Amino acid sequence: MNIHECLVCQRPSEWSKTCEWCQSRIRGALAQLPEQYAYLSISRQRVRGGGSDGRFSKRLHAPLPGDERVINLLGPSARQSVSDGRDQTGEMPFLAVLESWAEVIEEGLRLKPVRRHVMTLTARLTGHLPWVYEQPWVSDFFEEIQDLLKTSQRITMTQPRRELLRGVTCPSCEGLTMVRHFPGDWAAECALCPSVRLDERDYEGLVKEQARRAEESVKS
Repeated sequence: MNIHECLVCQRPSEWSKTCEWCQSRIRGALAQLPEQYAYLSISRQRVRGGGSDGRFSKRLHAPLPGDERVINLLGPSARQSVSDGRDQTGEMPFLAVLESWAEVIEEGLRLKPVRRHVMTLTARLTGHLPWVYEQPWVSDFFEEIQDLLKTSQRITMTQPRRELLRGVTCPSCEGLTMVRHFPGDWAAECALCPSVRLDERDYEGLVKEQARRAEESVKS
């Protein structure tokens, strides 16, 4: 058995240079991007009453005809590197982030470029994740994809909700710290123990086991 240090979170990882938890987070983020792009497309209108942050502001010039954060994310990108920081405002455009990583994969695997569309670009990235997981730059890839997702979620107001799973204790620290995120890749996870992430089957098994123990303790 080969034990590696995960290139993303530095925890021990079997077989791959990226642990299963980080692999799941990368897959989950990529899976949400097409939907977020659609949400951004229908979120062009500025929030009523002010600037792009939703607050009221008095302007001496005509406002932009939409939310400038969305316009920036959905807009085109420079065809060459930006040499002056003043030339780039706001986040890097949505498709530019995906296209830049697609080009890295295409160069590394000698693939033909795909169409500049959110579905084809995310499909290109997702389709070659096993190769991505082994690359020394996978941490940068993960960070940029996560930043893109979180930025979009803030603008579209679709951030995941977190619910405390009352009465269920963590199998590791035994604290009442089990939570569920909506939407999320895991049925339940511990807010304190990074290694405790349960799928639906394991979570149901944990609940049944703890209920059985509670019933036995009452009888005794």
